[in-house]
Amino acid sequence: MKPRTRSVVPVDITRRETLLGLAGAGLALAGAHTVSAAPTGKAAAARAAADDHFASRMASERIPGLAVAVLRGPDLLWSRGYGWADLSRRLPMTPDTIQNIGSVSKTFTATAVMQLLDAGRLGLDDDINRHLGFEVVHPAHRAKPVTIRQLLTHQSGIADGPAYANAYVCGDPRISLEEWLRAYLLPDGRFYDAARNFHDWGPGGRFSYANVPYGLLGHLVERIAGVPFAEYCRQHIFLPLGMRETSWYLRDIDTAHHAIPYSWVSGGQVRGPSWGGLPPAVIGDPAAAGRADGEYAANCLYNHPNFPDGFLRSSVHQLVNYARAYLDAARGGERPLLQTQTIGQMFRIESGDDSRVMGLCWNAQLRNGRELLWGHGGSDPGINANLRLRFADGVAAVVLMNTNVGRPPLPAPLEFAEYLVDHSGELLAD
Repeated sequence: MKPRTRSVVPVDITRRETLLGLAGAGLALAGAHTVSAAPTGKAAAARAAADDHFASRMASERIPGLAVAVLRGPDLLWSRGYGWADLSRRLPMTPDTIQNIGSVSKTFTATAVMQLLDAGRLGLDDDINRHLGFEVVHPAHRAKPVTIRQLLTHQSGIADGPAYANAYVCGDPRISLEEWLRAYLLPDGRFYDAARNFHDWGPGGRFSYANVPYGLLGHLVERIAGVPFAEYCRQHIFLPLGMRETSWYLRDIDTAHHAIPYSWVSGGQVRGPSWGGLPPAVIGDPAAAGRADGEYAANCLYNHPNFPDGFLRSSVHQLVNYARAYLDAARGGERPLLQTQTIGQMFRIESGDDSRVMGLCWNAQLRNGRELLWGHGGSDPGINANLRLRFADGVAAVVLMNTNVGRPPLPAPLEFAEYLVDHSGELLAD
């Protein structure tokens, strides 16, 4: 795909506009549910309340499009699209709309790693240099090896320097994953910066969330498996789960069905995350912030050479298949994604505090001091995502939105996912 720049699309989303988008999306959803399409009584009231809840939040937080789903056990209880995937084309957002899912992608990379663990081809505490074709050494702690476990739990000492933020590109990356990692991690690499690409503490020293380590995990998978990382995921995760429109590369999907990632701009400030210490910009049109005020700016469809950390594209309905596979594997299902004992390892607490804990990639919110709601969020220019799992009763929720809402007290995608989990029983048909 050629790099492209999209113009700013001014819009003022009101509650009426949001509900109009919902009406259009509802047509696309006909027959998509495994439960009754026209429930009555409590279930109908719960779904109407959910519609009002999401539409209200979308209007107040300037969210152009939102797709959600909740399942319990094998059943898809409820899925819905709200608003617009593409404002200029008036394309409704639906549970089948494709978009990048941000750091929810990391759980797929971790899944691939743990499948190789199940196959006996790696150990979590292996020195990564045992498997790489080049040597990664922390410049200030050369005697301490980096392990696979440390990469999975954000304790490797590798940081996201400014070179990471500068590597976003419209279309697919122009250099390979290995080339990017060598340039970033090796002293003679063109992106190498000992002070900013690494923390001052060594491997295993502490927790600090980072993206580059997950690119390194993806490369470890392709080195050990002997196939490109994207192809490994296609063969061993996507196709077995029926995720036929899920891909790491734009070239492998129909972009006509891809949501436009929109950044809200106000007062010249772009709403969104910053990586490597750099403020957010509109990808593909950095000057958009200077032209827009109280408007959406459309990012291009972008990717990154370190793609295993956050650049997978999928839909709510396909992610439901993935969530179901995890719930099935945890119960010892007949065709598990991973062995049941491996699931136990992934969701064992490795680090954390009184409000949030970390397993192997997956993290959990502590609720009422005891209940664990495991999952992962995704945040990137023009997108937010969240996937949550409650193993106690086999409930999962998926949320995708085509804008980034920043960080209020509780990030909207996490709040939406918690809402779905908490109301899952009420959403059942009568």
